Amino acid sequence: MERPHGGPPYPFFMGYAAAYLQSFGYEVNILDAIAEEVYDYQDFLAEVKRENADIVVLECSTPTIDIDTWFATQVATFAPVALCGPHLNDKTIAEIQASYPSISYYLKGEYILSSLKMVKDFESGIKSGIYESEVVKDLDSIPFPFRDYKSATKYYDPSMPTPRPQLQIYASKGCPFKCTFCSWPQNMYFGNVAQRSPEKIAQEIKEAIAKHGFKSIFFDDDTFNIGEERISKLCDYLKEIGLPWTMMGRLDCSSRELYDKMVESGCVGMRFGIETFNQDVLKRIHKGIERKDFRYTLEYISSKYPDIFIHLTMMRDMPGQTEEMHQIDMQILKNMGYTPDGEKRNFQLSRCVPFPGTKMYEEFKQNNAGIIDQYDKYDGGADTIVKELK
Repeated sequence: MERPHGGPPYPFFMGYAAAYLQSFGYEVNILDAIAEEVYDYQDFLAEVKRENADIVVLECSTPTIDIDTWFATQVATFAPVALCGPHLNDKTIAEIQASYPSISYYLKGEYILSSLKMVKDFESGIKSGIYESEVVKDLDSIPFPFRDYKSATKYYDPSMPTPRPQLQIYASKGCPFKCTFCSWPQNMYFGNVAQRSPEKIAQEIKEAIAKHGFKSIFFDDDTFNIGEERISKLCDYLKEIGLPWTMMGRLDCSSRELYDKMVESGCVGMRFGIETFNQDVLKRIHKGIERKDFRYTLEYISSKYPDIFIHLTMMRDMPGQTEEMHQIDMQILKNMGYTPDGEKRNFQLSRCVPFPGTKMYEEFKQNNAGIIDQYDKYDGGADTIVKELK
C-alpha cells in the first residue's frame, strides 16, 4: 500500500496458537509487519532473524501467496518455516511444495492444536510434515490469546472508530451459516462453531484491560450475535465493565429487544454482513437469510439509534447478480443514508472472490480449469478473477 492503512486486525489464529504453545512451556513471540506498518521486506526479515527461532510460523493468503512463499524461502535460509493460513489445502500445498521445497511444515486450517504436534515432532527430529487441523470445540478450555508482544495495542478497526487502544476479541469462532464464498468457516473451521461462555469473555476483557489499558472493545467474530440468551447475559457483563464496544454480526440473528439491550449495555457500533438485498442472489450463495424482514431490522436500528456507528459489508459480481441488481442495492443504501465514507452510516463494497477451498471455488472450477488458479487476481478490493470466470 502506498500509505499507512490504519486498520490492522488482530491475528486470532496465531494469537491462540501462541498462547496454547506457551501454556506447555514454550517461548513464543509474534512479529506483525502489518500492525507495525513495516513496508521494507529486508528490514522485517532481519527482525525475524534476530529472534533466533527454532520454527517460524508464517501466515499466508490467496492474493499474496506469491509474496508469502517468496518471503518464506528467505526465512528458510536461517530457520525452519511453517506455512499456515486459509489458502492451504491439499491442492495448494502440492503446488507450493513443487516450487518451494525449502518450506518445512504446513498447518492446514485452524492450527491451535496442530502447532503443538508440529513442535513435538520437531523436537523428536521430524523436520517436515503436513498437519491436519483439529478444530477446538471448547474455547473455554484453552488459554486466552497471546497479547504480550509489542504490537498488541496497535490493532484497530477504522469502521468502528472507538477510543484507542481497541481490544479485538472473539466471543465465538466459526459460523453456522453456509455462504459459498466465505473462506474462513470453510477453510479454517470446516463448519465447526465454538461459543465462549459470557463469564470467560468478561474475564479475558478484564485481564486485558488491566494489563494493556484498552479503552474500547471490538468483537470481531464471524457472527457475534448467535444465541439470544447468551448474548443477553454477556451484555450484563459488558454494562458492568463500562467500556464502549462494537461487534460484527448478522441482522437476522437477534430480536429487536436484544439490539436494544446491546445499545443499553454500551454497544456504540455494529457491523453487518449483508452482501445484497436481493433474495434470489442471497439464496444462490447460500447466505441462509430466511427472514425477509432483515432490511426492516436495519431500518429499525438505523432510525432508533442515530448516534451509533453502523458499517455494512456489501458485495458485487456474485453469481446470478446483474449490474441492475447491484445498482438497486446502491440505491437502497443511498435512500437509508449510507455512503462509503459516512461517519455514522457507511458501507464497504467488495468484489466476489471464489477462494480455493470454498464451495464457490468448486462451482467455478468445473468450467474454468487453468483460469481459476491465477491467484494474483483474487484481490477483493479490485477487479477480480470473477470477471473472467463463466
